Amino acid sequence: MLLFVYRLRYRGERMGRIAMANEGIPGDLRLEPYESGRHGRPVNVAKLFRSGTREELIPSLDRARIVRVREALLVVGIEQVPRGRKGVEQFRQAWVCAVQEIALQRWPELRQLPRTTSSTGFDPADDDCGT
Repeated sequence: MLLFVYRLRYRGERMGRIAMANEGIPGDLRLEPYESGRHGRPVNVAKLFRSGTREELIPSLDRARIVRVREALLVVGIEQVPRGRKGVEQFRQAWVCAVQEIALQRWPELRQLPRTTSSTGFDPADDDCGT
């Protein structure tokens, strides 16, 4: 199926909206099943090929799952990036796959989650059971 694929992460870190908007790569998206591990559990690998060929355009997603279907598909998995002759680096990755290109103004701003300063992992200000 010919789709525009937008990778949402670079080396596991979420990209900003401008980087995501410029990412759209047209190609044939395929989810292919294979058996993983010693027990042969079935999982999917997602691949994006140049239209009409078997030439991969971006690193594949291992253990790929479609987690949302709305205006576009959201596919998540583990990106397999070749490293050296036999090595592979793995990173969390998500792809937004759309039938048409997505305009920059449609991408949401990247929200940064506030960091807690509490060393215990509990901040009394978060307790909504006031005394």
